[in-house]
Amino acid sequence: MAEETVFLSEGGMFVSISRVSLGGTTYATANITSVSKRVRPARRGCATILVVLGTLMALASLDALTSNISSGLGALLISGIILGLGVLWYRSLKPTYLLVFASSSGETEAMSSQDEALIDRVVSAVNEAIVARG
Repeated sequence: MAEETVFLSEGGMFVSISRVSLGGTTYATANITSVSKRVRPARRGCATILVVLGTLMALASLDALTSNISSGLGALLISGIILGLGVLWYRSLKPTYLLVFASSSGETEAMSSQDEALIDRVVSAVNEAIVARG
């Protein structure tokens, strides 16, 4: 029996000329007509609300600072912490990259990851397998 040509084999992912196995699900390469990468943006709603809240609190504490310095400084410190945490949270959110297979029966999201390079490697390997299959 001829040895199967392997295009990718790492961390639970396997792509060969005859099959693609990702996270416990196996797809026949012959049934995959195309492969693509899509991006699902990060959900930043709550982080945005926290940034807006921290900004509004900072503005309100500046007004309080004019009437009472000690309570104004305390409020400014708290609002600065809330604003800083909101900004850190917002910046830490990353998009999700999707590996999508197209076949005669439609499209399937075969894999998702926040590691774009990983998805790119799998897309490349599957494309090579499709071309090699002929």
